Amino acid sequence: MNESGALTWREVVDKYHSGLIDELSVRLDSDLRDAVSGAVAAALTQANAQAALELKQASDEARQAQIESLNQVLRRLRTTGQERILDLVAEGCTAYARQLVVLVFESNQARSINGGLSFDASSAPAIVAAVESLDPVVALSTEGEISPALAAAFDSAPGEKAYLFPIVARHSVIAMLVASGVTASAPVELLCEAAGMRFEASTPPEASTQKHTGSAKPQPRAWDDLDVEVQRLHVQAQRMARLRVAEMRLYHENEVKSGTAAGDIYGALRNEIDAARDQFLQTFLSKSSTMVDYLHLEILRSLAHDDDRLLGHYYPGPMV
Repeated sequence: MNESGALTWREVVDKYHSGLIDELSVRLDSDLRDAVSGAVAAALTQANAQAALELKQASDEARQAQIESLNQVLRRLRTTGQERILDLVAEGCTAYARQLVVLVFESNQARSINGGLSFDASSAPAIVAAVESLDPVVALSTEGEISPALAAAFDSAPGEKAYLFPIVARHSVIAMLVASGVTASAPVELLCEAAGMRFEASTPPEASTQKHTGSAKPQPRAWDDLDVEVQRLHVQAQRMARLRVAEMRLYHENEVKSGTAAGDIYGALRNEIDAARDQFLQTFLSKSSTMVDYLHLEILRSLAHDDDRLLGHYYPGPMV
């Protein structure tokens, strides 16, 4: 500054230069923070994407291994002798339950195939219900539901469920798989259905006998009026319907979930449902005037939980 109080040109330049440096410093700090934040965000995004990809790959590999293991059991079921079927079912279902037992019935007694358990079947209302309905049943794993003997053998936690899967051949329960700590019910149901079909294929019609518990109800008169071969066709149709729907639940789990959430199960599984309908039509409906559309009933029961609105607007409905 000179004697008159005015700034000299050098002071003006220095002041302007100092301001530029301060402004540039602030801008560089801001740009640096933005660059660091962007780099961190990009790194996190890339890491999350990589982790998600690795998780998906691991999940796909685990699912593929599970499917291949299941297919191997199914292949063995097709070729094994009748005396090994129940052992093979128990072996194949071990991966899907914490504990399980396969029961066979003699008169009113239920006993495990390994001989370690025997009890009065009428002491287990859940077992009686599964025998009478020929359908899977879910019950509490308590003495009052699955019998004191079986509840003690399972030693389940309070409130834990027991899953009962009847193995049915020729409209008769010949065995039952009971499990607790079930992680996936569809593979177990599929194997039990396949076992029933295997028994049916290896047992002559005249060798089939009823093995219901003493409280089981007799079949309606209309069923008894059907010819033996027609009865056999009905039973095969029921087995086929349950097997195909169980395959949909197992192999197309994501589509079933998305279809249920959207209220359009048919839209999500159109190819699979149409293929099953064509097979059912050609194999069963075209061969008997008394045939029931068991496939539609199973789709409604097992996929839509008896709510036909979930099947979607374009679902074609029952074939008869």
